[in-house]
Amino acid sequence: MFAIDTNIFVYAHNKDSEFNEKATVFLEKVMNDRNEEGNLSVCIPSQVLMEFVNVITRQTLKSPLSLSEAIKVIQDYLESHILIINQRETQIQTFIELLSSVTTRKKVFDVALAATLKDNDISGLYTVNVDDFKGFDFLTIVNPLK
Repeated sequence: MFAIDTNIFVYAHNKDSEFNEKATVFLEKVMNDRNEEGNLSVCIPSQVLMEFVNVITRQTLKSPLSLSEAIKVIQDYLESHILIINQRETQIQTFIELLSSVTTRKKVFDVALAATLKDNDISGLYTVNVDDFKGFDFLTIVNPLK
């Protein structure tokens, strides 16, 4: 199973993004691609939804969403019955283990996301920021917008 990173959602919901069309098409595809049991092959970490709200409402964007619009986007994803994964009790230990492999504090939130994925046995991540997740050997990283 693959998780979807924040940047994909931001690009899909930011009409001014140069990646808007590609991200929108990608999300529509994976959100409608169900297996024989009716399950999706993707999930969303709760951290990603929180980061999405933070980024998509920034006034530095040309056309930011309002907070209520961002909440509506999240509600729509929740109503799609996509699997939302959360931190586990082991999160801090996994985070510390993974953090020992990085050399900069700038990767703290990427490491936290990687720890959530590892603790939930998620083996892949769709992201535009492929380099941010190199070194996490348990993950297959794919940029679906290339």
